[in-house]
Amino acid sequence: MLKLFRKPVGLIIFLVIWEAVSGLGVVSSDYMPRLATIGAALVDFLGSDQFWANFAATVQRMLLSLVGAVVIALGLAIVAGRYPLIKRTLEPITDILRSLPPPALFPLLIFVLGIGPGLFYCIIIYGCLWPTYISASNALATAEPVQVNTARSFGLSDWQIMWQVRLPAALPEAFTGIRLSAGISLLATVATEMLVGGDGLGALIFNAGFSLLWDDMYALMFIIGAQGVLLNTVLFAVRWPLTGWQMRYTATGAAT
Repeated sequence: MLKLFRKPVGLIIFLVIWEAVSGLGVVSSDYMPRLATIGAALVDFLGSDQFWANFAATVQRMLLSLVGAVVIALGLAIVAGRYPLIKRTLEPITDILRSLPPPALFPLLIFVLGIGPGLFYCIIIYGCLWPTYISASNALATAEPVQVNTARSFGLSDWQIMWQVRLPAALPEAFTGIRLSAGISLLATVATEMLVGGDGLGALIFNAGFSLLWDDMYALMFIIGAQGVLLNTVLFAVRWPLTGWQMRYTATGAAT
């Protein structure tokens, strides 16, 4: 029962400290507005059609890019898991590319793709790709040998073993990568919108900050944070029917 109240209590403590610091003048209210001022800006945003249009643009870019990155990453991981030579060939490439931040590609891609949907999706997919690929490929490579050998003794082909044994066993770890990719998708989307401008929550928060509209900026930061929490909650709900067997199995083993 106490676990249900830990996160709300932590948030309440944070808000109380914020209000105290702002109200006592420790930090100027010009840069750290009172909670009532931020709340008023939040209500104004929620009642604005323009805000919802920008919100929809961010959500569309984030979700489409995340789905595209997961599909590409799982496809590469499956091929790499089936053919170890391909995995070894990709390892030095992935080690280099995963260390390269997505915004670093912006100067090159803006000349190749121009300012348009392709630029957004390419940068965001690039950022989301690596956590899912690395988690899935590592999980596939470390499949339980007993399970693989047992399946092979029953006459299953290598591809049948991949689909029926190795991939289901790798899903729990792969979902960890997917959740990391989901967080990156929101960060990359907002960062790209701040760089490119136009529409989206990133553009709104950039314009608010450089217009010295601090209450609007903090309200948008709260919305983006809440969006990330909601996305993580949805992914956890999707994960349960697919990989809940692992958590139930772990709980059963711990109980015994």
